[in-house]
Amino acid sequence: MPPDPWRSSPYHRPGSALTFPRDEGWHRVLPGDFTNPSLEHMEWMYLNAHVEEPVPPHRRFVVFAAYFTQHLRFLVVREFDSEDRYVRSFTGSAWGPLRASEDELHLRFEHGGGTDTWRNTGTPFASRLDATDDAGAFRVELEMESTKEPYDAGSVGAMPFGTRGSFFYYSLTRLTVGGHLTLGGERVRVEGLGWVDHQWGPFYVTPFRSSGREEYEWMSIQLESGDDLVLTTVWEPNGVTPSLPAYGGAGLVRADGSRGELVGAHRWKRVGFWRAPDQHAVYSARWRFEAPEWGASLEIVPRHEDQLTPIVDAAPAGLPNALASLVSGAANYLGAFWEGSCRVTGTFDGAPAKGLAFAELIKRYEVPELSMTLMRNRPGLAVVGWRVDNPDEQVPLVHRFYLERVTGEVLLQLEDLLVPVAVIDQPGLPRGERLIARAVSASIDGSLSGTATLDIELR
Repeated sequence: MPPDPWRSSPYHRPGSALTFPRDEGWHRVLPGDFTNPSLEHMEWMYLNAHVEEPVPPHRRFVVFAAYFTQHLRFLVVREFDSEDRYVRSFTGSAWGPLRASEDELHLRFEHGGGTDTWRNTGTPFASRLDATDDAGAFRVELEMESTKEPYDAGSVGAMPFGTRGSFFYYSLTRLTVGGHLTLGGERVRVEGLGWVDHQWGPFYVTPFRSSGREEYEWMSIQLESGDDLVLTTVWEPNGVTPSLPAYGGAGLVRADGSRGELVGAHRWKRVGFWRAPDQHAVYSARWRFEAPEWGASLEIVPRHEDQLTPIVDAAPAGLPNALASLVSGAANYLGAFWEGSCRVTGTFDGAPAKGLAFAELIKRYEVPELSMTLMRNRPGLAVVGWRVDNPDEQVPLVHRFYLERVTGEVLLQLEDLLVPVAVIDQPGLPRGERLIARAVSASIDGSLSGTATLDIELR
């Protein structure tokens, strides 16, 4: 049987906007092979891997590495024990010169701890990553090879992004991964599964908190059945996520290599949230994915709550301690983001399913801000309404209402209101007395909750 066409080089899938190995290379390169740091065009190469020690004690590890055209590198290893209990993290965010080939995958990143390399090994869609953190506390040496044809996002490999941007994008959704991790002087052999993304084009995103820009969440899912999914949601600054290709959806690469596409962020639901204790930002922390077309109902839960990735591990050398602490603290307060491993359970193709996922969460969620009005106040009938001034389509809210005396005594309690309106027509309530109308709108899990009050006198 002849080999699959994608296992030969060069390769172009008919109908795709991509061609290889050219699109494994970098797309905006300056003289000297330096990547172009312009903020007008983004580009990154990204790896997440779930690997395990093949011999006792069978520890488990999650590896995340990403290289950005703005000369930024993220490198993270998180360790779990054989029972999947979190043990510790190693992070190596760094800035330094990034050089890249335009013809093939060949990255070189120079930093305080040495030079990272990530390059093709001579086989299509197979590569080796050698990376070290600045302080020399840990090292990643991994070889990976794709077992599936590259997945062109949207089945084309080119997509609109939000209202202004666009990009080219492909994923290697299932890679065999093997190699070594050196953690605190101990060298550990590991093997498992990986996922690679390569994305570039005229769009702009940032983990730094800022107003007026789109935010996004992204997730890769690898099921034990061999099926792989990618989920994305993009938010406009006003909290809207239209059911359009530019705002996300779901891509599927089945175990046999066949594909599926679904548009619409509403299929990926946020059902839990987590507040970072130091950063005070709120991230989604539990999700549900529903796709009846695929017989899919999946629940996704973080393996560990705090999987924040810092923007700065250490301030530039030479700064006084107090100033260094201020620089790194401010950068991470504004820019650290959630990037981590999750467990997946549920059904796929109508059968029981489980697997692992990896989520990248740039979106931060806000506490609902409410404004109240007395819509009607007639003898025996009052109507109080309230509005969520910072709505978010991906955060369904539950509404409650309380009518209280100024002493705090609750006279009326209305639960699970479908709309943020309270009708007060119950007999026996005090008239002509100052009362407090209190509205509460909260997320399903109660972790995001907003309150507003209004003084009223019933007639």
